[in-house]
Amino acid sequence: MGKFQQVMSSIRHNKVTKYILTIAFFALLIIYVDENSVMNRMGRIKEIETLQNEIADLKAKYEEDTRKLNELEEYEHVVRVAREMYQMKRPDEDIFIIKYE
Repeated sequence: MGKFQQVMSSIRHNKVTKYILTIAFFALLIIYVDENSVMNRMGRIKEIETLQNEIADLKAKYEEDTRKLNELEEYEHVVRVAREMYQMKRPDEDIFIIKYE
């Protein structure tokens, strides 16, 4: 008998070894091979955390933009934005633009 046949015959006669091999097989199946494996779940959990962080950032940006929009309802703020961002001026004043490099 070869070594392989000896190992197989000892496995057939030992019930504990059968259970251990079966449990090990299913553990490998659950951890690595299955569609819902532990590895896939860990990847999905990381993706969920990343998306939750992105949602929090977008909510903060939304609140800031909403605050700016509410400020624009007042005429003074509209004038300030027009003058600062679009270099608009009144007829009686001069604008000097300083660019930093």
